[in-house]
Amino acid sequence: MIRIILVLTFLMSSGTAGAQFFTVLPEKGADTQKEERIADPTEKDVSKIDRSRSGKNKQTEGFFPTGRGRAVEIEIEQDIPLFVNATDSLMYGLLSDRMNVCLPLDFLRMNSGYGFRRDPFTRCERFHDGIDLQCHHAKVYAMLPAIIKEVHYGKHGYGNYVVLDHGDFLCTYAHLSAISVTEGQEVPAGTIVGISGSSGRSTGEHLHVKMSSKVDGKSINPGPFIAYMNKYICDLQEKMAYLKFGTTPDMELNLHNLMLAMKKYDVKFPKVVMAQGILETGYFTSHVCLEYNNLFGLRRPSDGSYYRFDSWEESVKAYRDYVQYKYKGGDYYAFLRSIGYAEDPYYVSRVKSIATNL
Repeated sequence: MIRIILVLTFLMSSGTAGAQFFTVLPEKGADTQKEERIADPTEKDVSKIDRSRSGKNKQTEGFFPTGRGRAVEIEIEQDIPLFVNATDSLMYGLLSDRMNVCLPLDFLRMNSGYGFRRDPFTRCERFHDGIDLQCHHAKVYAMLPAIIKEVHYGKHGYGNYVVLDHGDFLCTYAHLSAISVTEGQEVPAGTIVGISGSSGRSTGEHLHVKMSSKVDGKSINPGPFIAYMNKYICDLQEKMAYLKFGTTPDMELNLHNLMLAMKKYDVKFPKVVMAQGILETGYFTSHVCLEYNNLFGLRRPSDGSYYRFDSWEESVKAYRDYVQYKYKGGDYYAFLRSIGYAEDPYYVSRVKSIATNL
């Protein structure tokens, strides 16, 4: 809500007053009016009143008569809603929620998980107190509103790192190439706190994310938290899309969303299947892909015609139901050969070449 002071001017002249949020003072005798004009310090000449306060119409025609009188200004405190309907209010709430959360990187792919692992330097088992995310000179974002607790530049250990205080826990981003915040700074979610790099004890560029409790200082596995954040953000965006369009629009067809769809429908060997989609559609540009939403060249056994789908996601589900239901284990490339997926004798080798480079 926005608190606004409204100043309304009430007209009591022999002319007229705008039929808006105005009132009428009762008529008084000439002597009374004269006495009030002398005693009242708020007296104003009606002819000098700025009629722009009464709206765009600066003429007196069409106003209702009020009798003779004076102009009086009063101040009214009034709460005016920021939005005027339920849909706008819901959208505002969703936008507010969305602005308070963010993922640490634009694209998430984990190189190394939390827990005991083989140390890349000593080759001995050692506890890994965070997760390593794959990235290359990427922007690193604050996941939640925070206060920058510590900024450190160094050539050993975590190298250049920044520690964010999120209230109940601390989050450390390590091995940065650059840091864009200062200690004590308050930052909203989505603030760029640095650029990923390979500073300190690192075998290559990545982002090390560590979370720790403020109660006992023990590390916490960031993986489940980031996965939850990702799902929460996706849910918010779906709700906003539904409010805007009345239905959830199809996801944009790209490699990232295709991988998400395959995960959603539990498609086996997703890289191989993605490679098939790329080969079948000429990287999503073929007629069958664009007009039929068919990513894998799926045909009806009865007449050999292409299946038509309402969305490309449906074709991902159809691939699972129409193709992979036959798979009983073993080499998936051999499986594709055995079912005669394509007439091209080099089809499987081409799929394998694409999948290797994904």
